[in-house]
Amino acid sequence: MNYSIRWKDCKKSEAVENYLQEKISKFYDFNFVQDNIKIEIVSYQKTKDYTVRINVVIPIKGVIRAEDKSRDVLTSINNCCNKILDQLRRAKTQFQNR
Repeated sequence: MNYSIRWKDCKKSEAVENYLQEKISKFYDFNFVQDNIKIEIVSYQKTKDYTVRINVVIPIKGVIRAEDKSRDVLTSINNCCNKILDQLRRAKTQFQNR
């Protein structure tokens, strides 16, 4: 599993990284997901929100992106991963129908 996390305006957390790794492992259930997943976690001090952006490269469609903003970083990660999984399911269905 090859991924990179960019922490912007927040401290790197081992617990969050482990949680994220667990969530990302579900992406690899789809055989067509490539190994270079990019993740960005941004903290906004004024609004006390976290934004999580995930980019997943697949050969079928190119790049699948998801973004979510909430007060809790784990909630943002959950929402983002769910959006990516939905898009991967759709891409798999389209790929099988070809």
